[in-house]
Amino acid sequence: MLRESIYFFRKLVFAADLCLVALAFQLSVIIDSLSHGQSVNIFADDGLFIPATLIWGMVFWYMPECYTVRLRNIGDILFSSVKTGIIATGLILAYIFTFGYLDESRFQIFLFSGMSVALIGVFRLAIVAFLEYYRSLGLNYRTVLVVGTGDTAKGFVDKVIANSHFGLKALGFIDWEKKPDLWRYRDIPRVGNLDSLPQYLKNNQVDWVVFAVDTKFLGKMQPSIEICEKMGIQMAVLADFFPLKFARKRIDTFFDSPLIFYDTLPKASLPLLMKSFFDRVLAGIGLAMVSPLLLVVGLAVKMTSRGPAFFQQERRGLNGKKFVLYKFRTMVKDAEGRKKDLSRFNEVKGAAFKMKDDPRVTPLGRFLRKTSLDELPQLVNILKGDMSFVGPRPPLAEEVAEYDLWQRRRLSMKPGLTCLWQISGRSDIPFEQWMKLDLKYIDNWSLWEDAKIMAKTVPAVFRGTGAR
Repeated sequence: MLRESIYFFRKLVFAADLCLVALAFQLSVIIDSLSHGQSVNIFADDGLFIPATLIWGMVFWYMPECYTVRLRNIGDILFSSVKTGIIATGLILAYIFTFGYLDESRFQIFLFSGMSVALIGVFRLAIVAFLEYYRSLGLNYRTVLVVGTGDTAKGFVDKVIANSHFGLKALGFIDWEKKPDLWRYRDIPRVGNLDSLPQYLKNNQVDWVVFAVDTKFLGKMQPSIEICEKMGIQMAVLADFFPLKFARKRIDTFFDSPLIFYDTLPKASLPLLMKSFFDRVLAGIGLAMVSPLLLVVGLAVKMTSRGPAFFQQERRGLNGKKFVLYKFRTMVKDAEGRKKDLSRFNEVKGAAFKMKDDPRVTPLGRFLRKTSLDELPQLVNILKGDMSFVGPRPPLAEEVAEYDLWQRRRLSMKPGLTCLWQISGRSDIPFEQWMKLDLKYIDNWSLWEDAKIMAKTVPAVFRGTGAR
């Protein structure tokens, strides 16, 4: 359940942190009152409760490392909580002196801060134990494909297996050479060789590719590294640096072994977290606002043609994750079965199908496509976290299988309702240009860029250019 819901999980933890801070404040008031022989009234408002809670919340919100528990030991996790508590305490003291709360008990303030850190620290330990339990059930993990079958690769897998609380799952080994014999290590199979690496990455959800190789193979690694870069796969190398065109390098350690990451997607940062947060909030608001329209359109689809009102289709999302996309049905009931017969009329040169005057589209469906009303149910996909408002359109699995290597990199960012393709002509632009526009968006992503695309999408929808 938690595996692909990390952002939602962090928000839940953030809300729990605020509750713990509020509890610590009330407990500090009780203890301070009892220490002075005063009567206790926890409902009394001295004007500091709300500011103190908001200050703690603000500090936690802008320090996302407080919510990172994967690939971190307990000491680092607790240190983040202590550091956050020190910063929050300093800001509260500054607030007290700035706004004249000089009669506040200093003992109560420091007791409040200490208890907040202690409660949140205990809560973090509970989270670690909770995640370890879920990972023992085979959930909440990230998949790792190991390139290499020597001692370095085996040692890496040994550490992955021995430290299941880190949430990693080894999918298999990629060998350097073609070998016909069956082979596995600690029940982890050899799944192919360097020649079959691209096909394996196309057909499976792979979060990381780890190059764990012996020194004698270092000279053979660069082609495979470049393949992963083209396909938008995150890499880790137990070796030296390699020259790449656009992947960003960062160095980390795994049990004191040096790792070099090559990220082909936007760096996880506060703006990216804000994008996810606003996606969920706006999707929830949008669903509430358009719910009467959803009902009307759904009834119209149901009444004008045979079949369900909604169309559900499996698509590929971030890193090739499978998810079900929701749309209003715009075609006849047996449209998928008739697609093969119409393949010769495909007007797209690439891994997609577009046909002008498609006979499978119903009269109402043509209107819904022209106005993009058929895509309103995808607000549910955004609310679930499978999609974003802005991002590359989610492809079908068979389309991904036909991608050139460089085209697969468009899956390195969460798919969306609209993107540069949507505001540049939609189906009227060539497939290869469509792919390049998606990669341009990924390489230049920013919140401001998202805002500009959203602003340009509205007139593009009203014009209906390229809608089919």
